[in-house]
Amino acid sequence: MPANTRSTKNLARQNSDVILLSDPPSPDKFGLKRAPPKPKQNTARKENQCTVNLGDIIEISSDEDEEPVARSTVATFKLQERIRVLEKENARIKKENEEIKKQQTVVADVEDQVTCEVCAAKMWSPFILPDCGHTFCQRDLEDWFATSLKQHRKVYPNYDVNTAPVNIYGVVQRLPLPAYSCPKCRQKVRSKPIQNFALKGLVRIVADKVGESSPKKLPGSSANVWSRFFPADPAQ
Repeated sequence: MPANTRSTKNLARQNSDVILLSDPPSPDKFGLKRAPPKPKQNTARKENQCTVNLGDIIEISSDEDEEPVARSTVATFKLQERIRVLEKENARIKKENEEIKKQQTVVADVEDQVTCEVCAAKMWSPFILPDCGHTFCQRDLEDWFATSLKQHRKVYPNYDVNTAPVNIYGVVQRLPLPAYSCPKCRQKVRSKPIQNFALKGLVRIVADKVGESSPKKLPGSSANVWSRFFPADPAQ
């Protein structure tokens, strides 16, 4: 046995943990089974396929996103335009309502002036009392004076406004006149009422504004309606 071989064996006996191998051991030597090689995959094909699919997904999602955004923008613009139109219309209506309220206030104030203080109705046939300047409806003044005349005749049964004055011992005498007065201020009325034509026209203007028409039958406005209350010449 050669010397080198013998020395190697001795060294192996001394250090049993050391194993000298000149060649890599075979798996079969230790009872191990070699795993079968994995089949090679076509990575290039998968990469191409993945790239194509990813591109398709991005392209489809882009189309789906852009269309709703475009529609939403158009709808928002139309809504804003509609809001601007409605705001202008609302401002116009508000201004018109303010003007109408002003007109209604003026009409209401004027209507108070053409309303009779006795019957609380419009003075379709207004007459003014010259002594105090107050105006009332003809019918109300007639009724007011008729009441005074009735009371006066209780004291002077023979009173007649058309009775000629009597000359007694050179003195012209006649029975005293009834105590006619204004229904509002109670000032004595010595002269017969006068028709107020200006107020009569104003009454019809106000009535037309509020959609009211004048009565079909109005009391006579002739000056003769006061002849039974006042003599032709009150100074006599």
